[in-house]
Amino acid sequence: MTAARTTLAAALALASLGASFAGGWFAHARRARSLAPTTVASPAPPRPVHRPALAQRPEEPAREAPPSPSPVRSFRGDRSHTGRSGYALPLDLTVVHRVSTGGRISTQPVVNNNGRLVFGSHDGALYGLDVDRGAILWRIQSGDRIYSSPLVTPDGTSFAGTDADRLFSVDLRGHVRWALATDDDADTAPARADDGTLRFAAGRVLYATTEELTVRWRLQFGAKLYSSPLVLADGTTLIGCQDDKLYAVDANGAIRWQAETGGDVDATPAVHGDTVYVGSDDGHVYAFAIADGARRWRTRVGGYVRAGAAIGLDRRVVVGTFGPTPRIVALDGATGAIAWSVPVTGGPPTAEWGVASSALVDRDGRYAIGIPNGQLWVIERDGAVLDRVSLGRSPVDSSPILVRDALVAVGDDEGTLYLLGPARQTNTNADAGDSDASEPEPEPGATLTDAEVRETNS
Repeated sequence: MTAARTTLAAALALASLGASFAGGWFAHARRARSLAPTTVASPAPPRPVHRPALAQRPEEPAREAPPSPSPVRSFRGDRSHTGRSGYALPLDLTVVHRVSTGGRISTQPVVNNNGRLVFGSHDGALYGLDVDRGAILWRIQSGDRIYSSPLVTPDGTSFAGTDADRLFSVDLRGHVRWALATDDDADTAPARADDGTLRFAAGRVLYATTEELTVRWRLQFGAKLYSSPLVLADGTTLIGCQDDKLYAVDANGAIRWQAETGGDVDATPAVHGDTVYVGSDDGHVYAFAIADGARRWRTRVGGYVRAGAAIGLDRRVVVGTFGPTPRIVALDGATGAIAWSVPVTGGPPTAEWGVASSALVDRDGRYAIGIPNGQLWVIERDGAVLDRVSLGRSPVDSSPILVRDALVAVGDDEGTLYLLGPARQTNTNADAGDSDASEPEPEPGATLTDAEVRETNS
């Protein structure tokens, strides 16, 4: 009997220990399940899973539909200067062609009606380039540096400004059509209104002209205009000024409103919905109401913001900053809250070294942007850098474009225009001797002469 009791007590103790162990195990399992992102129902042993710390990332907002695929005819790709494209960035970027010019390339290229890439250089020339062969088909020497991006109008005419105090136009084959003398350097990108008139700035003056470059009106400001104008559907022009303000100018040249910042507004504005976004040399990005210029928010980003903002498909506002700690920053378009940022390294910790390129946005919402350390970056919607392509030793201040699916064009401060894509062909260096015999170029070294320039006739 005693032996039986002993055996029973041992069994009960063992059962209690087992229950205690099981209870602890189940409690541990419940805690593990409560902490794990998913519940694994399979009896297979667990395997390591490598994923970002999603709990520390903001929830990604819904994406808007990308625009329809179409060639880039103007600065920032569309009227609203969003930088959005209907084409896709390649999964792997390879240099297909390198095209040398005689000066820095700070302009964003455009594509004219026969598929030629049109871009300017600080060597004073406007170029027409065959993108498939990397061959220069024509060049027009303007007489001084070309800082700004050209504009292609519906009939295929390309307009460009130059520091020779001119705005001029060329036809599809690179022959000069019209030229207008300006009061100062014409170094902002022209924009086109729905009525066919153009807007551009030179020095302190905002011009409205016809496509034949007859002046409709001029508006003089109190400081230099380095910001490229944006024209709304009703003819209103939005433009920044180095008097620390953003202006709205109506279709007749009268100021509708002005909004103050704390520094020069060299950046071109971008519009989404009823809001205009712009950066300033005071180190902030601003959001203003289009209707009356009322400030909706401002966010400090730590350095000059001199390039135009990109508007992502998730409605985030993406800008590059200057030093002393330059970076790429994404802001919530509604609140201005910083969603993510990526540091840019490799340069001196000064206020004058930083990102001067504006980002393009591809049809999947990814970004491509030039970096001052000589690279082109591709960035995912959540700020992850997918690719860093080294182009040269000089800053990439030019804003990249997608010429078509998987073909990127961008320039650098060494004076090289790069075409990048997943092509298999050997890289080439193009020069003016590679012209297309079926599309004659102007006389070698063609120059914009004084005889072709009409005086301001406002």
